[in-house]
Amino acid sequence: MKKEKKNIRRIHNVFGFRHKVHSVKTEIFAGLSTFVVMAYILALAPNAFKGIGGAEDAFPTGAMFTATALVSALSTMLMAVYAKRPLAVAPGVGLLYFISGTVCTTMGYSWHFALTAIFIEGVIFTILSFSSWRTLIIECIPISLRSAIGVGVGFFLASLGLKSAGLATSSTSIVSLASFVTEPEKQLFALCLILAGMLIINKVRGAIFITITVATIIGIPMGLTHIDSVIKMPESPLPLLCQMEWSSDVVSIDMLVCVISILFLDMFDTIGTSLGVLGNSSMSRPNGRVIRMSHIMQVDAISSILSGIFGTTTCTSYLESAAGVAEGGRTGITSFTTAICFILAIFASPIFLAIPGVVTGAIMLIVSFHMFSAIRHINLSNPVEAIPSVLIILMMTITGSISDGIVVGVITYAVFSTFAELKRDKGQKTTR
Repeated sequence: MKKEKKNIRRIHNVFGFRHKVHSVKTEIFAGLSTFVVMAYILALAPNAFKGIGGAEDAFPTGAMFTATALVSALSTMLMAVYAKRPLAVAPGVGLLYFISGTVCTTMGYSWHFALTAIFIEGVIFTILSFSSWRTLIIECIPISLRSAIGVGVGFFLASLGLKSAGLATSSTSIVSLASFVTEPEKQLFALCLILAGMLIINKVRGAIFITITVATIIGIPMGLTHIDSVIKMPESPLPLLCQMEWSSDVVSIDMLVCVISILFLDMFDTIGTSLGVLGNSSMSRPNGRVIRMSHIMQVDAISSILSGIFGTTTCTSYLESAAGVAEGGRTGITSFTTAICFILAIFASPIFLAIPGVVTGAIMLIVSFHMFSAIRHINLSNPVEAIPSVLIILMMTITGSISDGIVVGVITYAVFSTFAELKRDKGQKTTR
């Protein structure tokens, strides 16, 4: 009995788990759900760098799969034991295409140059995250705006889900409902949505994970799930390890621009994802502040350094972690489970990558619903807070960028609050 209590205490100390409040089974299901929804990054990351470097210095895309899985596993493990939060960390999609498309293709720099910029950004972000600057950045966002970020992230996640399922085009127009009768993809999407909804209504543990598993199996006879093999030996990550380029370009204007851009995107993506996923749960205070936010930022910052070392694009907390939180994940055991899945995926990639896009799209849509309730914390009676809050929601949804939405909202709020303060001071002087 004493030994059992000691083991429970150890789990609590390592992962922030409390046996009277949390369930190990729920946490494991939550971690599995998070992973299967975000496993697409393992295929997306190598594809984004195809053709980069040309014939002379071709980017090793095969090594990118293994490196992505390893750095995601390490970063998510760090989130589990240090921040003790159910957030998964992996190379961010927006940053992935910024680096491959803008830095390597448009600007014409080598992928070695890009990895150097990622590493430097990680060092700077780490310094900032361990200093008082992180508090100043977060404190400047009032509760209305923090709540709006949560709602905006919900709409953004819903739009990603619809696009992933093929129900919304790039022009944001919705496809005809008649397609649900003729197209297997839409039928599987509807089935997945209904099944997940019914399980959640009946409070079935592991509802999201069960839905993904069942829908993926049903997708086999429908021709939507393709599993060619079960085990596949991974390629070595060594061609990407420590491939930074310490040339004269390190002190160039372009390097400065790249580092600042990556830092800006990384920092605000972390803040936005954390507030959106955790802000309307037991992991936040009544004023909307996420508990252990400083630890989350520190993990993301250190993960950025690991990204440069392992040769991947910048890691950040993943929006898809909302699937695990919706499943009931509340501690580091959730993210620990996700980290283990990333390690297993190195050898069993065909299974994880076989999940149809329509299935993950339906899950993202289901998960987004629980974020919308944060709208009740927005002070709509005060235009100084209401207008920036609405702008945050609209900008995130329309531009598809969490960081853009936060910046527009915070700047607008700063202008309006300054104007309101000046008007108040002028009124007081007139009264005197």
